[in-house]
Amino acid sequence: MWMKSYLILLSLLIIVIFPASASYAGDKPLTTVLHDVHPGGVEFTLGNSKYSGEMKSNDTYTVDFEVAVPDGSSIRYVRAYTYWVWSKKGLEGIYPVMNATVMHHDVVNPVSHDSRYTDTKGFAARYDFFSGTDVYDLSDRIHENGTYSISLQNSADDERTFCLQGIGLLIIYEYQDSPVIEYWVNEGCDMIYAEHGITPEMATTTTYFKGDVDAEKVSRAYLITASPSGGLTQGAKQTRNKLFFNEKAEVTPILGDIIRILFGSGKVWKDIYMTSESTQIAIDEREVTNYLKTKDNFASIQDSGDYMLVTNAILVLEFKEEGEAKANKTAGFELLIGIVSIFFAYVAGKR
Repeated sequence: MWMKSYLILLSLLIIVIFPASASYAGDKPLTTVLHDVHPGGVEFTLGNSKYSGEMKSNDTYTVDFEVAVPDGSSIRYVRAYTYWVWSKKGLEGIYPVMNATVMHHDVVNPVSHDSRYTDTKGFAARYDFFSGTDVYDLSDRIHENGTYSISLQNSADDERTFCLQGIGLLIIYEYQDSPVIEYWVNEGCDMIYAEHGITPEMATTTTYFKGDVDAEKVSRAYLITASPSGGLTQGAKQTRNKLFFNEKAEVTPILGDIIRILFGSGKVWKDIYMTSESTQIAIDEREVTNYLKTKDNFASIQDSGDYMLVTNAILVLEFKEEGEAKANKTAGFELLIGIVSIFFAYVAGKR
């Protein structure tokens, strides 16, 4: 028992003293790279991604994507995310070297890195290989509907190898006939795993969507998150992973539901990230309209012995038209009055 406590204390000291170092704890929060407001929509897809297996020098991996935005819209931003793991040379962790191209209408164009995010287990052990997310800005390459193929080649001239779990494609378009949206695009790579002295509380990564929100004007809010390897480990305990939105701890279920109705508190979901041997990237999209805060919304992802990477978190708000907002505000006030009336009637009946 004392040994377990010692390991937990040692892990905490490592995180406090070396906050920027890699580890299984949530120590590399995702970064906001895009925040904008305009009429339009947001799409995130994995295309036909599958696990590559070990990629040796000159091996090539390709994923096809069908881009289909509404007629009359214009594509504003496109970002491709390549998720790689087990990057090594022999038994040494090492960063991969790869070339990327995009093909459309049989025309092949090279593309270059925009960003690279990496993480490792962070302690001396066998198989401490590197994992990461490479990001490519394809806004000048993808600007119309059609089929696009993104290819990655292991271009290392030595014996280093890596595996690709897949490629994610984010498309944001502007369309005047769509509702006005506000969105935050957060990206990175945080490896979390509640093992080896790391508790689930430590294996929690939190990302923020900074800014003020007029929740009364929001008709719909949804959160898109991506987790390579999420839910893949078969040996995890009953709860493998959790997603929190504007919630730091679970509350009593019945009381929590009442509080959320009246005051718009947060929410937690269990075991939402599930992958398979062939598709090793879990994508989750869920409604969070009822749990919005008026300032600095946030999401947390927690591992419970699963092992997972946290790479993407995108919050999208769709706004009401002015007339609709006024009508819903009146309806919401009437609902609140109704709930309060029922409560007092219940109390009176107990006397």
